[in-house]
Amino acid sequence: MKVLPTLGVVGGGIWATHHMDAARDFEREGKARLSTMCARTEATVGKMTKDYSIEGTTNYRELLRKPEINCVSIVTPDHLHKEMALEAIHAGKHVIIEKPMDLTVEGCEEMTRAAEEHQVLLFVDFHKRYDPVHQRTRQMIQSGKIGTVQYGYAYMEDKIIVPRDWFPHWAPFTSPFWFIGVHQVDMLRWTLGSEVTEVNARGFRGKLDSMGIDTLDSVHAVLTFGNGAVFTVNISWILPDRFEALVNQGARFIGTDGILELDTQDRGFKGCSSAESTQTFNLNSNHTFSDGLGQVQHEGYFIDPIKDFLKLTGYLLNGGTLNEVRGKYPGGEDGTEATRVSLAVHESTRLLQPVKLNR
Repeated sequence: MKVLPTLGVVGGGIWATHHMDAARDFEREGKARLSTMCARTEATVGKMTKDYSIEGTTNYRELLRKPEINCVSIVTPDHLHKEMALEAIHAGKHVIIEKPMDLTVEGCEEMTRAAEEHQVLLFVDFHKRYDPVHQRTRQMIQSGKIGTVQYGYAYMEDKIIVPRDWFPHWAPFTSPFWFIGVHQVDMLRWTLGSEVTEVNARGFRGKLDSMGIDTLDSVHAVLTFGNGAVFTVNISWILPDRFEALVNQGARFIGTDGILELDTQDRGFKGCSSAESTQTFNLNSNHTFSDGLGQVQHEGYFIDPIKDFLKLTGYLLNGGTLNEVRGKYPGGEDGTEATRVSLAVHESTRLLQPVKLNR
């Protein structure tokens, strides 16, 4: 009899709902099952268990002890990932973990080794790889369409509501580069097919400090890659409340035979009403629709990697091997490299000088 991926979700924030929505879509199709969620407070557990008609707990170890759960989503603050992921891996669960894997290279390597030893899937949710714009960009660059890439830039900027309103209690444990910069690091190394060898970065403070939130406002980094390409990466999370979208993002690639420009914030869809000012909508990230049976379905690059994880988990639970799927998804090695680069970026902001990466 076919074994279904049965998911437990550790985390009760906005992103946890994407994991639960993806699993619920698959559940309706008979491809997976959404079992249990865990959150820090009884109030959150009560709300989400009611919304999704599932079991809940405030103790993630209780969730991990459930024998029917064979895969786990780790959707908690950055600095809490490692312990929870390692316990899930040692319990024999397949794991999808939000970025960054951990705030240390050693922690990432420990998770990667543990997953290999226990022969379980360790999938890092670098969802930029699932954006069709980035997928097409990678195809064009890897096929030599624009020649040898020499330089470019990437930027990702959140509105200030993210650290101020969403995560004020744990924003001091992280930074905009840890929170969203790792996405652009992974996107660039995946797109270019090369690793970062040196960084030169500067960090800026003031806005969030004035609000009692002890963290960087923004980070400006220059990344040099092993293939010689040089990219500027600008990351912040202090865009004003009145900015038209939650995130402003894009990239540019200059090669010897061409240029690619990606405005991945403005997808050409804007709206305005008497109740709300002008907004831009990114349906590529997450949207819902009703299928022919009247059931709500979720699509977009926020959702697709989670469904990919569940597909891979189902394959492994029914006789597939890690060797057969290795390199076909963002795994522990990718998470480790993103952390390695991010640590070097933060070290460069501290030293005010370039930092070379050692592997």
